[in-house]
This record gives sequence, structure tokens and C-alpha cells, in this order.
Amino acid sequence: MPIQRSTSLQNLAQSRYVHELASRAAPKQPSIAQTALRFANVHTSLGSGNIGVGHLSAIKPWTPSLPDADEVNDIIHASRQKRKKYNFEEYISEVKKVKAGNCGEKSNLVCYFLSQQPGPLIYYRVSLWPNGHCFVVMDQEPNVEGVFPDNFNDWNDQAVIIDPWTGICAPARHYPELWHMKVDTMAAVGIELRAPSHEEGQWLKADVPYWKNMLEKNKKYVSAKRPPLPSWCRLV
Repeated sequence: MPIQRSTSLQNLAQSRYVHELASRAAPKQPSIAQTALRFANVHTSLGSGNIGVGHLSAIKPWTPSLPDADEVNDIIHASRQKRKKYNFEEYISEVKKVKAGNCGEKSNLVCYFLSQQPGPLIYYRVSLWPNGHCFVVMDQEPNVEGVFPDNFNDWNDQAVIIDPWTGICAPARHYPELWHMKVDTMAAVGIELRAPSHEEGQWLKADVPYWKNMLEKNKKYVSAKRPPLPSWCRLV
């Protein structure tokens, strides 16, 4: 008689596939990229102020336990006000002290970690524009205007994305697929994301088009050369 595969087995198979996909093409320094990701998340153990649960619907038994997003958001906002007058070392020290951060703080922690490693490393903090999410790439150069290719398939084979906000560390060409899987999984367990738009504080399901298509719909700039954000948009 035919055997029907259980949902848990399907989830396990998908989890293995994601792990295989992320590991298929290792970076030149795979352990450095993975350790940088862990470093950023260890030092922001309180989490992000724009990832939360229970804002759109009742919390379900399978919903993961997360820190209170509004409380974390207040910590991040207060810390950002203090950091305006800091140099980079002091900035990192403050982030590690408050133990909270969104994509900007987490990506800067990755850059700090990489800056402390011996040997020449090529890495950039990349900003999506106009929607403001950011991550770090190793071994990929932008053009003279500070812009990276729109399509991640056009990034070189050695390019590795380190995105501590989503927990992704993988070859650049696999980043969109892993991003889509991530937001689908977040939505399935009840996680919601705070939209960085003119509707301040609006919570959306993690898999709505705004989030799911973010990588495809935005230009990729070296953060230092990103154009000013539109007035309706703030950092993710």
C-alpha cells in the first residue's frame, strides 16, 4: 500500500535540503563567515525590535517564544540616540552592552568581527534601497558607483552573504531562495515583522510580498554610497 509522507518528515527533508543548499559552495573562509554570524547574534541576544509574535492573531501553541519586540525596540532606539556621537569602536561597544539590534546593528557586528581577523578579507556592508534592510557580503566587489548586481545569480561564485538578522550564511546565488524559505517558515509559526514604512509600527505577516520579494525589488548598494532613504522609510 502507498505510504504517505508525514508533515514532520517533509519538514525534516526540507530542513536538510536548506542546510545542503547553504553549504554547497563554501566561501574561501567558511569558518570565518559562520563565526561572524554567530558573533553578531551572541552579542544581540535580546533580539530585534522588528521581529515579534502575537500582534496579528492569538499566539498558537507552536508559536516560538521571543523577547518582547516593543521593549527591545525601545532599547535599540535609545541606544541609537547615544551612538550618534560615537566612533565605530565605541558604537560596537554600546551595541554589545545593550545586547539588542536590528539588521543594522547585527551587520555592523559582523563587519567589526571581520575587521579583527588576520589577513586581507574583502567584505562590504550592503544596503537594500529603498527598503533599508542590510547584510554583509564577502568576496564580491561593487561597481565604481558602489552598486552590486541586481540579480544574485550574477554575483561571483565565491561571494558569501552573511545576514545575521535572518540567520543566513550562504553563497550569494542561493540567498533569495533561502530568504523565501526563511520568511515562509517564520510566517508558518506565527512570527510577524514590523514594516519599516510610512505606517510606523505596522506589523505584517512574515511572508507578505513586501518581505518575501524584498531582495528582488530593491537595489543593492554599499551602505556608505546608498542614496538617502525616502521620507516614508526607516531602517529595518
